[in-house]
Amino acid sequence: MEYRCFRLRVPILVLTITLLSFSMVYFALESSIMNSISREDSIKIKQEDLMNIHRGLSQDFVKSRKYRVFLDVSVPDIHATDVWRIRDPHGRYLNGSGVAIGIIDTGIDYTHPDFYFQNGTSKILAIWDQTLDGKPPRNFSYGYECTRREIEDRTCPQRDNVGHGTHVASIAAGTGRAGPYTGVAPGALLIIVKSGYPACNGTQWFMDEDKIIDGLYYIAEKARELGLRVVINLSLGSDLGGHDGSSNLEKVLEKLIDEGVVVVAAAGNSGDEKIHAEGLLNIGEKISLKWFIPALTTSFGLSLWLDHGDEVILTLKTPSNTTVQAPIVNKLVDGVNVSLTRNSYDTGVEWLLELTSSLGLPSQGWSIEIEAVETKGSRVWHAWISSDTCSSYREGFIPGEGYNISQNYTIAVPATSHKIIAVGGYATKNTWRNYLEEELNTFYNIGEVLSFSSRGPTRDGRIKPEILAPGSVIVAARPVSDRYSRLDINRYYTVKHGTSMSSPHAAGVAAIILQFTPDVSYIDILNALKSSARWSERYGMRPNNIWGWGRLDARVFYNVSIRLEGVPEDISTNIYINDSTESISVNKPVEKIFLKGSTTQVRVDKIIELSGKNVRYATEKEVFIVQDQEEVIVNYHPEYYLEVESELGGEYGDGWYRKNTVALFSARSYVFPEGLGILFKPVYILSRWIDEEGRILQGNKIVMDGPHKVKAVYSQDYGLLYTGWIIISSSIILTIMIVSKYIRSRRDSLNSM
Repeated sequence: MEYRCFRLRVPILVLTITLLSFSMVYFALESSIMNSISREDSIKIKQEDLMNIHRGLSQDFVKSRKYRVFLDVSVPDIHATDVWRIRDPHGRYLNGSGVAIGIIDTGIDYTHPDFYFQNGTSKILAIWDQTLDGKPPRNFSYGYECTRREIEDRTCPQRDNVGHGTHVASIAAGTGRAGPYTGVAPGALLIIVKSGYPACNGTQWFMDEDKIIDGLYYIAEKARELGLRVVINLSLGSDLGGHDGSSNLEKVLEKLIDEGVVVVAAAGNSGDEKIHAEGLLNIGEKISLKWFIPALTTSFGLSLWLDHGDEVILTLKTPSNTTVQAPIVNKLVDGVNVSLTRNSYDTGVEWLLELTSSLGLPSQGWSIEIEAVETKGSRVWHAWISSDTCSSYREGFIPGEGYNISQNYTIAVPATSHKIIAVGGYATKNTWRNYLEEELNTFYNIGEVLSFSSRGPTRDGRIKPEILAPGSVIVAARPVSDRYSRLDINRYYTVKHGTSMSSPHAAGVAAIILQFTPDVSYIDILNALKSSARWSERYGMRPNNIWGWGRLDARVFYNVSIRLEGVPEDISTNIYINDSTESISVNKPVEKIFLKGSTTQVRVDKIIELSGKNVRYATEKEVFIVQDQEEVIVNYHPEYYLEVESELGGEYGDGWYRKNTVALFSARSYVFPEGLGILFKPVYILSRWIDEEGRILQGNKIVMDGPHKVKAVYSQDYGLLYTGWIIISSSIILTIMIVSKYIRSRRDSLNSM
């Protein structure tokens, strides 16, 4: 069986020659062009490998400016052209310079002019072709790695025979040298992994899960060696699995994301397919879940998920009315190899059905009877189906009692990861002229979500997709040596549709963000995309599981003007933003660009000192948190110095005061002479305060309307000295009188004897 990565969707196309020929041409093109696109532009992952993700059988695979016109209308629609005019902190235009975009896909036509810079160097740093042998990369034992030198010398043996990878890479980072279609991040570098192999006579493409994981580690390590931040674009996915971020593939991706890799993935093209069913378990009730399988199908898978605590009995019914009760392990039933096994995981229980037949599977008459025997969980079940069909239409559930066929929960794995940015699609164009000068038309409404764009939520209830980006009609590079198809614009460009085309638009914007702010995390990038996304009331409640947070807008940056107020024009100070320091003044405000959705700390000097002056400027707020605002005003106020002078000491109150505040000050109120000096010196008493101009102040306060110097004025008080002498004199006189009286008394006493 094969695991569907995604199926690139193509609308019915109409060749408008004359009104009379419309219906005849319509039916001709409906068949030929739809088959051409849907087959040529489909990539699948080998189902048996990715099914092992939930079985836990997968091994650990860790090994170790002069711009041209832009990519048709999709690049200007997301306003990437506006961002190209902005410069990063190093003075480079924002076009992804210094950032790598890694792509795991069908390869790339490295000879295409759009993958070369103006100076003739290739923007492709390396290509690992996993389908060839001869020169494996370090730490790997298979494949052929092409260096940049081999690419520029055109000796690299890798070829993109499908064109899907070339188209995806061109959307993300094409330079537009072949003209006139430039990608979102034309300055970005590329690391390419070609993985997988063709099927259905070359009209389909399949990938093995272990090779995808190898490719992920290769890209991450290559970027690390070169000192580059990297965005990995995954225009691939699976309809089977838990759809809750719990798969091994998603866990590997999240490990890389935690290490600094940013991952963007296509949401999937199953939004209008009947590949998802859901229902509610009831004890004693049996549900017959039915589906059909297209012709030209040799493998089919059904993944039924329950919560822990819910238990069921499953019985498979074949088109021949043969019934087999689960579990079933590799049993031949009516000529079909059948497995129906139970697997338990942290996030729930999976019953996995696998049907394979080299002769082709019967289309009608398949069903599984679901009988609830225990309902201690939520009772909710979900089922997804997928196949390796070479048919032009998909497998699907058939309506029945006890379940609903829902377009919700159709986001592909690994876009259901907690940390991957899932990208859905909307239409930016619905007509174009091909190389034959025929006008082709789709029925998609410009600006509206594409009907096939997969929808959320995830099985664990998270909103998906995060963002929508252009997915139809997308004109980008094609392998120059390919034969022409009716969809081609010219030798260098062709048209494709699908969320595979949406994802690289977002990857390009992520690369631009990393160029501007290399230290940001995936959550910073996600928040920026959410904050800048365009929204309309007709989309409903924001966010939702169709539009996510809105349509992609590359204007993820906003300009902030940081201005000074309250200081003279000739005075400047420093402003500190991250690790940079800049000068700012009233006449020279600082204009800075910040990432939307993020918070940045801006700090200024709290005090502006003026050399040799008793004036300075201070702010009460020296730290500002900038978040999605257009202006930051730093208010300073003058502060004046007060000098307090007293000849007798004890000064208090000198220092800096805000303009027009009242300053209080003091000094010694009086000073007594020391020791016997009190008999000869006066007491000094504080009598008044005067300012620097000799004006008498009212008390011990002054309004600080400028720098001031106040002085304590003392008066000499002789009262204490006089009083002292009077007391002394009186004491002497009294003593003399007492002594005299005593002498007289003694004399009188002697005389009377």
